This record gives sequence, C-alpha cells and structure tokens, in this order.
Amino acid sequence: MILGIDIGGTTTKLGLVQNGQVIARSRLSTTGHADDRAFADALAHEAIELATSAGQQITAIGIGAPNANQLTGIIEMAPNLPWKHDVPMARMMADRLHVPAVLGNDANAAALGEWRFGAGHGIDDLLVVTLGTGVGSGFIVNGRLVLGSAGNAGELGHMILVPGGRACTCGRKGCLEAYVSIRGMLATYAEAASDSTQATGAPADVKTIADRANEGDKAAVECFRRTTEWLAIGLANAVCATGPRRIVLFGGIARNGELLMAPLRERFHATLLNIYQGRVDLTVSALPDDDAALLGAAALGTLG
Repeated sequence: MILGIDIGGTTTKLGLVQNGQVIARSRLSTTGHADDRAFADALAHEAIELATSAGQQITAIGIGAPNANQLTGIIEMAPNLPWKHDVPMARMMADRLHVPAVLGNDANAAALGEWRFGAGHGIDDLLVVTLGTGVGSGFIVNGRLVLGSAGNAGELGHMILVPGGRACTCGRKGCLEAYVSIRGMLATYAEAASDSTQATGAPADVKTIADRANEGDKAAVECFRRTTEWLAIGLANAVCATGPRRIVLFGGIARNGELLMAPLRERFHATLLNIYQGRVDLTVSALPDDDAALLGAAALGTLG
C-alpha cells in the first residue's frame, strides 16, 4: 500500500492509495512543531495510525512538497514552510517507517498524478501546469519526468514573460507567475479597474473576479482577457521546448471553466508555432480536487 503525503504551508495531508483511489486519509498541522525532526515524528505517527485503522501495511511512501528536490530527497529552504533550512524529508520518513520514500516537487507530483491516474493517462509527452498561489509545472517527455541535472528543471512559472515587469516572489521581475497566479490576477484586476469608469471594490480572491466577470464587470472581464493572453504565450513557448501532446491545467484558477478555457484555447492556438497546430490539446485536470495532491504524491511513491 502506497502512502501519499502532501506537505503544505499550513496543513499536511496523508492518504493510502490503491489502484488510483484514496482509500483512507488523514491530516495534521504543518506548523506548531518544535523543529523538522519533531514534525517528521508526528507525521510518522499519523501514518502508522492511518494504516492501522485501515488495516493496511505501508510498502512505499511518496511525498510532494514545495521546493523539493527529487534527486536529493531534500526540501530546499521552502519559503512557505516553517523550516528555513534544507530538510532531508525522504530519508527522515524512510528511517521512521522503514520503507522506501521518494520526495518530489509538488508540481512534479501533480504531473505524475495526471499521467498515472488523470487527464494525461497514457500520454507520454505531457505538460501539467498548476495555477494557484504560484505557477508550478511538471514536464513528462518520452514517458519520463524531466528533472534536469540538479533536480529542479521545468520551472515554467519563473520563465520571464515581461522583461522588467512585475516583481516575482523569486526575486526577479516579469516572471509568468507574477501575471497568472492568484496574486497576479488580483494585481491585473486592480490595474484594469484603475482604467475603467466602473467603480467596484477590490476582490479578495479569483472567485470574486470570476463572479464579477460573469455579471459583466468590465475590469473583471479585462482581467481574464489579459490573464489568458499571458498564459497562452507561456504555454505556447513551453510547447516549443518539449512538444507535449497534451497540456493539463490544475488548481483553483483552472476551475473557472469556459470563462478561462474558451479564450485561453483561442489565444493559445493563435500563438502556437504553426508546426504544432493540431498536435497539442489543452484541458483541465480530471482528478478529484480533494485527492489530486495525494494521488500525485502516491505516484512519486511508485518510483521508489
């Protein structure tokens, strides 16, 4: 039985996965532990309790986390996790549970999950892009996850879209993430609202922007127009690098249905290099929202 673990900034989720289904799940707080070792102790205890209550035996572990390096098994100074140093999480969990453990970047885990269990099943040239607090991506080429020489390849969100543009959380300016993440869309709405005679309050989230766009709010409609234009450029550029057969979008922003996808498909195909026309399709994740991260982490566990 594979244990999938999704480590987030505030909550860590655990799931026992069998045949692409989460058959039991649990969670614990990522914060509030004395240090990373205490967190690993608590995580191992929670995993044992979960397996015992489900009457299952853990045979492998897959862990998805931000800033995780699959080649080293280390979480490398993740800014949104409590520990501001390198954490060898794969080794720590393997030592505690006495089974193989594989750690990977959360976006790479999402890509593996879609490839094994979701909208990318059976497609060996695939790009999965997560659209949420940040912009993550995982590239699968010829049936293999692209890691690069240092284990951190495939950062579509940090490819520069606008030279000298908006400040990005990575410290550079003009990255795709600064334009098509949640933070980026809120900034775009503010810019569009300042150009509009229609006065509305600042939205708290992308759902509010989507609701306003559906109601005809000019700034919200313009926000989605600009966002899909920027995202289309980023995706079309990515196609030139790896030539995926399918691109799967995942995350909160991708859940806005045709409000996002209809203009995005149009702009994507208008931007795409002509030799790729008709060879790349664009879709959204087929995995259940509550299970996607766990299934992705479990897919990492199959690599151990």
